[in-house]
Amino acid sequence: MAKRFKSISTVAIVAVIIVIIVIAGVGGYYYYMSTTKVTHPPSSKGSVKIALLLPGVETDLSWNEAGYASTQQLAKDLTNAGYNVTVSVAEGLYTPEEIQPAMQTYASKGYNIIIGMGYQDQAPATSIYTQYPNTLFLIADGYQSGPNMQIVIDDAAQLGFVQGVQAALLSKNHVVAAIGGENVGDITWATKGFDLGVQYADQNFLHGTNTTIITTFVGDFNNPAGALSAATAAVSDGADVLWCSGDGITEGVAEEAATANVPFLYAEYNATAFDPETTYGGVSFTFAPLLYQAVASWLVNKTVSPLPYYATFGNGGLTLQLTHYNPSNVTTIVNNIESALASNKIMIYQEAPNGTLIYSPVTPSYNSLFG
Repeated sequence: MAKRFKSISTVAIVAVIIVIIVIAGVGGYYYYMSTTKVTHPPSSKGSVKIALLLPGVETDLSWNEAGYASTQQLAKDLTNAGYNVTVSVAEGLYTPEEIQPAMQTYASKGYNIIIGMGYQDQAPATSIYTQYPNTLFLIADGYQSGPNMQIVIDDAAQLGFVQGVQAALLSKNHVVAAIGGENVGDITWATKGFDLGVQYADQNFLHGTNTTIITTFVGDFNNPAGALSAATAAVSDGADVLWCSGDGITEGVAEEAATANVPFLYAEYNATAFDPETTYGGVSFTFAPLLYQAVASWLVNKTVSPLPYYATFGNGGLTLQLTHYNPSNVTTIVNNIESALASNKIMIYQEAPNGTLIYSPVTPSYNSLFG
C-alpha cells in the first residue's frame, strides 16, 4: 500500500465537546467514568503540530477512518482553545520498520503530538519516545505508557457484547459468524465480548438455545479478500448473521452478506455504505474526547495517565447504531443492553492495576436489569 502524506490546517468550526474521564478505583480495579471536568489548555496563539500514523487508509469506513475523524475533531477542539493547529496524515504504515522512521521524522521536525493508530505503533514508540521528551506519543490500542507516552483504547468488549446479543437474536439458524483481522488487542477483546453477548442472549432471551459461533481471524488487518472467503465459508456452514470486528476487512464481510442476503453487523465506524440493504447496524467509536483529555493534560501539566483512557458507551466514545431492518423486539432489547453497559449494570471485564484484563462472568438476568 502506497504511503501518502498531507498537511491540513484546521479552523474553528464546532464548539468543544468534552467527555470527562477520571480514574476511579472500585474494588481494586479501575474504571473511567464521566464525573468531573477536564482541565482546558490555556488560551494560546501557540502552535500544535499533530502527526497521525494510520496502518490503512483514512476512508476505510472502519478503524482508520474512525481514527482520522477523531484526530480531526481533536484539531478542531484545540483550535477552539486558541491554538494554531496543523495535522499531517501518513497512511499505510503497517509494520514497525515503517512506523519508527516516520515517528522519528515527525518528532525531529517539531511535531509535538504523534498519534499511532494501532498496537503495532507501541514498540516503535517505546524505542524512541525518551529521545523526544517534548513530543507526546499517543498510542491507540497500546499496552505501555511513559512520561510522554499515553494509551487510548476503545472498550472493544462492550462493543462486541452488544453485537453478540443482536446477532443471536437475529439468527434463525442459531449459527452466527464472527470475522476479525488479527487475533490481537481490541480484536481479541471484541471477539470475546461477542461470544459472551451471544451466550447472554441464549440464556436470557432464547430459552437456553446454544447458538453456534463460527469465529475466523484472517491474519491481516488489510485483507478484504480473505474476509470474503471466511464469510462465504461461514454462510456455507449455516451462519445467517455476519459480524465483522472492523479494520480493512469490513468490505469483504459486507460483500458476502449482500450476496447471501443475510444481516451484516459492522464495528468501529459506520459501514452502512458498503451495502445498505443488508446492514442491520453496528457500533462506532471516537477517540476525540480521549485524545483531547490526554493532550490537555500534556499541554497544561506535561503529565500523562499511567493507565489507558477507554472509549465506552458511558462516556460517549462508543455509539450504537441500529437500522430499521431490526424487528422491534430486537431493537428494544439491544438498546436496553447498551444502556446497561453504559451504566455498568453489565460488566464485561475489569482492568487490574497492572493493565491485565480480567473477564467477568456476565451473570445478571434480563429481568433483574430491566424489570
